[in-house]
Amino acid sequence: MTGAERLLRPSLEEALAAYRAQVLANRAYIDALEGERPPGHDYWATRAPGFRPGRAPLPELGPLLELAQPGDTWLDIGAGGGRFAVPLAEHAAKVVAIEPSPSMRAQLAEAAREAGRENIEIVDLTWPPADGAGAPEGDIALAANVLYAIDDVGGFLAAMERQTRRTCAVVAFDRAPNTPLPGLWRDLWGSEFRELPALREIVAVLLAMGRRVRVAPLPPTPLEPKPVDAIANEYAWMYHVRPGIADYEAKLARFRELVAKHCGAGGGLAVPPLVRRYSSVISWPVER
Repeated sequence: MTGAERLLRPSLEEALAAYRAQVLANRAYIDALEGERPPGHDYWATRAPGFRPGRAPLPELGPLLELAQPGDTWLDIGAGGGRFAVPLAEHAAKVVAIEPSPSMRAQLAEAAREAGRENIEIVDLTWPPADGAGAPEGDIALAANVLYAIDDVGGFLAAMERQTRRTCAVVAFDRAPNTPLPGLWRDLWGSEFRELPALREIVAVLLAMGRRVRVAPLPPTPLEPKPVDAIANEYAWMYHVRPGIADYEAKLARFRELVAKHCGAGGGLAVPPLVRRYSSVISWPVER
């Protein structure tokens, strides 16, 4: 096999190694930027409310429901605040929502109560389970926007298939959600951002695994202009401008200036400083 063929058709070992290297490079870069998080730190504590149902459009729901059959049990792995689990529960016999973050589980439990959904079981579990015995099982397993930072993506996917009777599905953007605008990032931090893997890398791994994948891309979501300050406050997390970093207030002010410079739409407005354009639903049958 030529070098070009190896790039286009990597072996499973090569695909997994490349995926892991990309995740670890991003992790090392971010740790050097803002320091390692203390043990037990809940990364999602401040952002968990934004992952509740109805806080953002859910175009992936239609393609996901096309995979369903009456009486299905869904595994929602990395369920967050219930963005998928609650609407899926309206169409399923049961949804097992697997989520390790305490703040996310609290949001999910409240969202389920508000929706009157009694067919959602919330499980405190980090995926993949250390011991497969006793792990939840379902007819369909979903991992929505959780694979980007998983260094052992092969183990994650293998556990999905092991605990699923019929179909696995992954929701992924064309670029990882935390991917910044290159120019804005350079102006803010003075270095090149190390991107996480996303849609193309996930599909490459699944193809190297020999899976019969179906990719259903969704239309791009329009980027609506908002006041510059509103955009800066909403997306500061993506650019790692958060309370606790050195010179936080000065960094936030600088970020506002850069949002206006790179994303200004006139009249004091700016568009979101995003690189990702569209999401896709990737699905494949579980074959034993």
